[in-house]
Amino acid sequence: MTNISNAIAKLRGNYKPCDQVYVPVKREVTPNNFVLTKKIFWELWKYHSKGKYLINSDNVDVVYTIFRYFLKEEKFLESKVIKNTPSFEKGLLITGDYGVGKTYLFEILHNIGREIMQKRNHGEMFFNCVSTPSLVSEYMRESKISDSTFNIKQYYSGNLYIDDLGYEEKAFNRIEILGEILFERYRNKALTLATTNLIPSELTMKYGERIGDRLPKMFNIIKWNGNSFRHQ
Repeated sequence: MTNISNAIAKLRGNYKPCDQVYVPVKREVTPNNFVLTKKIFWELWKYHSKGKYLINSDNVDVVYTIFRYFLKEEKFLESKVIKNTPSFEKGLLITGDYGVGKTYLFEILHNIGREIMQKRNHGEMFFNCVSTPSLVSEYMRESKISDSTFNIKQYYSGNLYIDDLGYEEKAFNRIEILGEILFERYRNKALTLATTNLIPSELTMKYGERIGDRLPKMFNIIKWNGNSFRHQ
C-alpha cells in the first residue's frame, strides 16, 4: 500500500449529507503532521462524490477555484472568477442560478472536511452547515418554548456554511435573523461560506447597507453561471 493509500484508508468513513439545521460539532483540534495534499483531496472527492458530480466546461473554473481555496493554493489568488480582491482570510460567497450545483458541491466538501477532522483531528477544512429557511423556522418554533435551549449566538462564531442565503422569510414577518447573524460574524471575524441565487446588490436590499458594505470584506465573491442540471 502506498503512503497515499494508507492515508485514505485511515480517513475512510460514511457520513450523512450536510445538516439542514445547525448541529454544532466540537472542533478541538491539536497540532499534528497531517497535510491535506491535492492527491488526498482528490481521493476523498472521488469517494464522497461517488462520481455523481459533473465537472464540465460550464463550471470547471468556479469549482477548481473553490477547491484551490480549501487547499490554500496560491493560484486561487489569481482566479478571474472572483469579483473582488481575493484573500484566504475571507470566506466564500457563491452567487448563481438555480440548479448549477452550488449546494451539492458544499455538501460534498462538508463531508470531506468532517471526515478529515474526525479521523485525523485536522479541522482547517471543517465547517458546520445551516439552511436559512430551516433556521428561521427553528427560531420561530423555539421562541415559543419557555425552556428552550436554542441560542442564536451559536451562529456567531466558528466556520459556517449558509445555504440559500436571502431565500428565507423574516422571522415573525419582522426580524431579519440572517442579517443579524452576518453582522455578528463579521464583528467576530468568523469564516463564513454561503451560496445564494441572489446577487450582492439584492442581498444589500434585503439586509441593508450595514451588511452590503461588509460583503466584499467578508467574502471572496464568485458568480457561478451555467445551465441547471435539474432539467437534464
